[in-house]
This record gives sequence, structure tokens and C-alpha cells, in this order.
Amino acid sequence: MKLPMKSLLSLLAGLMVVVFAATACSPPAEEEASGGPIQVNTANGPVTIDGTPKRIVTLGAQWIDTALAFGVKPVAYLDNIAILTGKPSPWVDNQLDGSTALDPENLVAEIAKADPDLILAEGYMPTSQPENFEKIRKIAPTIPGVTGKQVDPWQDLVTLMGTLVRQPEKATEITDGVNAKIAKVKKDLPGLAGKTYAMAYLYSSDQIQVMADPNDGAAYLFNELGMKVAPKLLAQFEKTKNPRFPISTENVPMLESNLLIVTATTPALSKALPKLPGYSDLSAVKSGAVAQLSVADISGLNQPSALAIPYLLDELAPQFEKAAK
Repeated sequence: MKLPMKSLLSLLAGLMVVVFAATACSPPAEEEASGGPIQVNTANGPVTIDGTPKRIVTLGAQWIDTALAFGVKPVAYLDNIAILTGKPSPWVDNQLDGSTALDPENLVAEIAKADPDLILAEGYMPTSQPENFEKIRKIAPTIPGVTGKQVDPWQDLVTLMGTLVRQPEKATEITDGVNAKIAKVKKDLPGLAGKTYAMAYLYSSDQIQVMADPNDGAAYLFNELGMKVAPKLLAQFEKTKNPRFPISTENVPMLESNLLIVTATTPALSKALPKLPGYSDLSAVKSGAVAQLSVADISGLNQPSALAIPYLLDELAPQFEKAAK
């Protein structure tokens, strides 16, 4: 059964992804060393992986990035960022050359053709695409997500991947490396602690989508740097409990913060943003701490990964420096 492209894009969009519960269990050390079975407990029941998987299919950018961080190229993949933007994310670039990009219109058949021994899927799949999920899990052991949080923590994905490919030391190395980069930014820019940020996605001429939940997956990097959600956005979240919501362009003053992260769906909207009433009065605009990110970049913030985080730290470095003053 084919899923309509519109539905697939709405499900795959990093900005709106919803991840459901799944919990991973690592095997005893002796099993890990011997290549014995690994059981992963998920919200859809236990999944057993025999031996070390060699032909892995990754469904979603977070899993793609996690596999590539280990030097593991999936035999086939579904990249939500590439579907949205037409090309891989900049931190992936050409690392997927030689791997098969799956057609979302013919997903089950193409996964079967890839002959995988492990499928790593996003946690929303069992509930949003139940028929496809049931068919896919019959092809090979399928792990749908890792945790019950809105977005899987990248560290948990790395830990599980290290277990699955029998490289726990590599998992530790990857995690420590990313954490070290974050720690360096904190050390170099102590002024970021306590500063505020706003994330705004201009998707029409009169509507801006904002993120206001400090526990949202997209807040991860800013939380690590000691930053806080813009006060007016946070107040609205605490009042309505809506983690993400639209505001009209006349409410641009709600974006008042030390750092402003903005994305627009089209170049025309990007050019229109500075002309909106109240935009020039924002503190971040006055200090130059405005980062106009691409859809790929904002997807990396929404779904942090071991590859996206280091890239975004470099990409946002000039704005972090200005916000820290």
C-alpha cells in the first residue's frame, strides 16, 4: 500500500516529527563480544538481532547520521531532509554515495529489494503508518525509535548503534567527541549562560511557527549551552502547554531574545522578514545575533545527531559570540 506523498512529507518533516515510546536494552558484555543475540525492547515488542548486522536500512535523518558517525553506510535509506530540500544535509554531503535512496511512494518493496538484516525506523512509524510498519518488520528485525521522548536523544541512538554493531568503545568515543565540542563553546563563551533564544519558522506571509517548550528536542543544544527560551514564548507555552504554535507576523515582538534563529520556506519570505513590524527593534537584530538557517539546518536542530551538532556549532558560532556579549 502506497502512502500519499503529502502525508509522507508531513510525517517526515523534521520540524514536526513526533516520536513514540521505545526502550533499548544492551546485552551482557560476553554476548557483545561473541556476536550473540541482542534483544531490544520496544513499544511494539522485543526485537532480536542475531549476529552483527551488515546490511542496515535507515529510515530518517537521525538514524542516517548515527550510522555514518560509526562509518557504517546504510545499504538503503529514507532521508527526510533530502525529501524536503532536494539534497542531503550539509553534514552528510556525499557520504551516502553508493547507497540507495528509497522512494517513499514504494517504500516496502524497495526496502525488501535492499535485502536488509536490520531496519532502523523513526518511532512514529508504528502509529502513523501501521500497515507499512507491519510489512516492513516482516522483512527484517525493525527497531522503531529508542525512547519515549518527543525526539530521540542523539546519545541514546549512538549507544544503541554501538551495541548493534558491536562497537561500544566507538560509541563512547563519538559521544565524548560531541560533548567536548559543546563544552568548548561553553568554556569559550561563558556569557551564553542565561541568555535567551527564539526559533522562528516563517512559512507564509502572515504566519510564523515558533518553538516554546524548553524540553522540546530542538531545545537540546541551547539547553546544553545554558540558554533559555525567549520569555514571551515561554510564557505562552506555560499558559497553553502547546510546545509549538503559530503567531501572526504582527506578533514579531514575541521573538524578543538575545539570539534569534529564523528559517523561511522561500527566499522571498526570507527577504520579507526584516520588513515585518517590530523586527528591527528586536535585541538580537540590533546586536547582529540573528542566524538565518536553511531548512536542513533547522531540521538538524529539531533532530540533533552526532553529525549535525558539531556542524551547527560551527555554523552558529558568529551568532553565539554576539549573543554572549
